[in-house]
Amino acid sequence: MTYPTYSHQQLQLKSIARLKQIYSEIGCTVEVSDKRSLDSWITAITNYQASKVQKLTPAAPDEQALAQAELDNYIADQAQVVAPDPLRIVEISFDHHEYYADDKLVASISHDDNHLTQRWVVMVNDKEVFRANTLMRCDRFICTHYKDGTLPVKALVQGSRGAEGKQPTTAFSSAPLLKNPHAFLFY
Repeated sequence: MTYPTYSHQQLQLKSIARLKQIYSEIGCTVEVSDKRSLDSWITAITNYQASKVQKLTPAAPDEQALAQAELDNYIADQAQVVAPDPLRIVEISFDHHEYYADDKLVASISHDDNHLTQRWVVMVNDKEVFRANTLMRCDRFICTHYKDGTLPVKALVQGSRGAEGKQPTTAFSSAPLLKNPHAFLFY
């Protein structure tokens, strides 16, 4: 049978009669030194409760705990794949912002004074890919298409070896990785 566990503070608020009742209810076997003293009853009850507390040994991890830990790690890895680290934005000046992912330039936003209605321009690989009337629309465009994987990225193009046997040259060319080739048309 289980009985409530009393704290030292709770027992101090009880009368001697109530302490005697608690003593008998829990089946206390600790001897009370002075039956007229409140502190003796409290000490006897707390010592008895302390002796009945079972020591818990650390259990070896079972198969379910190991499987749960493995699942948690897998979910965390998948979350990183689905939602990659956010882009780092560097404000060069009021009218020029650059967006970096893993210290690589992904896109930039600049202001074009020559255009009447859509002065903010998103540039990727030194090519204009989007225009808007506000900076925040360009920001949303870059972030959305970066998360979707539809933002054009730079790809390495290997050159051929020359007659002199030089190392192959590498040049950058724009290789858009578009899931939807018409994604930039209707914004």
